[in-house]
This record gives sequence, structure tokens and C-alpha cells, in this order.
Amino acid sequence: MKKTFPLLFLSVLMMACADTNDIYYLHGYFHDTESKTAYIICSGQVIDSTKMDSTHQFVFTGTQTTPQLVYVADGRTVRASKNACQIVLEPGMLSVFARPDHEGEYDVLGTESNNLLTEMDKKERELDQKYDELNGQKEEQDKLVDEWYSYLRNNTKKHTDILFGVVCLREVSYEQDPAVTRKMLDAFKPRLQQSEIWKQLDEHNVKALATAPGKKYIEFSQTDLNGNVIASKDVMATPGVKYVLIDFWASWCGPCMRELPYLKETYSKYFSKGFQILGVSLDSNRDAWLKAIEDNQMNWIQVSDVKAWQNEVAQLYGINSIPSNFLVEASTGKIIATGLRGDDLQKKIAELLK
Repeated sequence: MKKTFPLLFLSVLMMACADTNDIYYLHGYFHDTESKTAYIICSGQVIDSTKMDSTHQFVFTGTQTTPQLVYVADGRTVRASKNACQIVLEPGMLSVFARPDHEGEYDVLGTESNNLLTEMDKKERELDQKYDELNGQKEEQDKLVDEWYSYLRNNTKKHTDILFGVVCLREVSYEQDPAVTRKMLDAFKPRLQQSEIWKQLDEHNVKALATAPGKKYIEFSQTDLNGNVIASKDVMATPGVKYVLIDFWASWCGPCMRELPYLKETYSKYFSKGFQILGVSLDSNRDAWLKAIEDNQMNWIQVSDVKAWQNEVAQLYGINSIPSNFLVEASTGKIIATGLRGDDLQKKIAELLK
């Protein structure tokens, strides 16, 4: 604690003498780490690093004209780090605090965006705890989910002048109509539209609008289990095929595996009537991909380039979460539905092939 006060004094002095309002000062510590270096990581790239002292304290200072959502971590990548904290890097005095009730987790305070981000994390933890306590009471759990998304939408609309609003939109954008997301994106101040998180959302939204119901599906080719190239247009042109579900999944994805019974039942019941599935795997391990298909008897068409999230088809479709799917009318190539989960898939196919 004794070292903190001189550092804070130095920071105040720096800001008082500076000719710019773009200076940030970030101070914090990692309570348990073997690393001697702290890093600031933005979009997977290290943008700054500094040595930590013997008590694992770190100090970053610099200028930031455009707020950015970044990680402060004790490793060069977030995944390889033992400690990582997401913050909004922007001008001001920022402090990283360890959560006393959650070892290895941190909050950041000091600017409006970071204060609100800390509050949002707290609300999410509280709702998650309530959700788990309901123990399968679906109707009540759904109310909590609705409350969470309502919270995100309200804060997106309320905070169009700070990056916190963009963070909220990121959390809700994949669960709502892309046309609604487009309006929300365009409402943010021009300087926020220069941030990496806004640009990423914008890129995804452009792809989402291009693959929304009513649009023509994007054609692609990829190799199947035996190394044969499968072209989507050939699947659509197969005699007798009326509707094709382009299904993005992976063997490591729990929610994807939980969707399998619905996929298998619908495929078994309606394949002979013109329903086909074209599975696109986001696996990075070929053996794991093949094993999942064999073990779960996923007897429909399967393709993959085994590049995980960099799967070329997933990139075309702007896939940021799985499972994701697109139901295509084979005769016209038009997408007629997206995100069909659980019983909704069979209901839709039954309606179309009645």
C-alpha cells in the first residue's frame, strides 16, 4: 500500500502538467502470479507491456484518443494468462481491484465506462446465481434472461456517448434482429465508431444483414469426412431436396451437443420428405470432429476446414457463436429462418413439409 501513494501523486502531477486531456494512468496488481510482466492486449495483440514490482503491482501510463476495450493480463495472450481483467482503456485514473469473493477475478474503477462495466459484471453474477438456484424452473429462468437482455438494451440506448454502451450492444447484438442492431450501432458518437469493438460489431452486422431471412444464402465449398469437396449449390440442387439447414457446430461445444437430439429427430422424420442438413464444423482437431460424428450418428452431410473460428464458411456468415443455423429454401436459395433451436426446428420443418 505504501507504494501506491507516490504513484498516484506522480500521476496527478503528470496530468496537471500535461497539455492534453488524452492521458490515462492505470494502476493495479495481480495477487497471485509467477509472471514479472503485465500486458495490455487489444483484439489479440499486445499494445503495451510493463514490468511488475515484487508485490505484483503494475503501472501503465499513456495517451488514448479513442476508447478501446482491452485486457490487462499477466501473459501475452488472454488464454495463456493466469490473471486477466477486461477494461475500457481511456483517459483518466484507472485502478484494478481484485474481487475478494472471486479469486482471480478483477474489477476496474475510475471512469464512467469502467464503473458501469463493474456494475454490469456484478448484475450478471447475481442473475447467474438466481438462475442456478431456480434449478430448471424454465419459466422463471426465462424471466431472468429477459431481464438481462432488457438491461443490456436499455444501457445501449442510454450510453451512446461512452464505450460502455458499445459493450452492452456486443452482449445483446447476437440475440436480436440485425436491423435493430444496425440502428443502435449508428447511434453511437463518431469517436466511438473508431473503436475496435464498434468496428467488429459493424463488420458482423453487415454479414448478419446479408444472411437475414429473405436474403439469398452465400454459396460455399468445403471438404467432407473423406476429403471430397462439397459445394453448397450441389446440395441445394440434389433431386428431392426442398429445404437445407446450414448448421454451424463443433464437437467441443456443449450447447451444440445438446441440440443433437432435435437435429437427429427432425432429420430422421423429414429426410425422406425433402429435408437435408449441411453441417459446418468449427473444430480444430480432425480426429475429434470425426469421432463426434461417428459416436453421435450424425448421418447428414458434414464439412470442415478444421480451422476452428477461422473456418472460411463461418467467416463468410459472420459466425461469432455456435450453435448457429440458417434454413434455406433449395429451389430459390433464399434464407427463410435462422437460429432454429430445440423444438422450433421440427415445428418449422413440419409446417413447411406438411
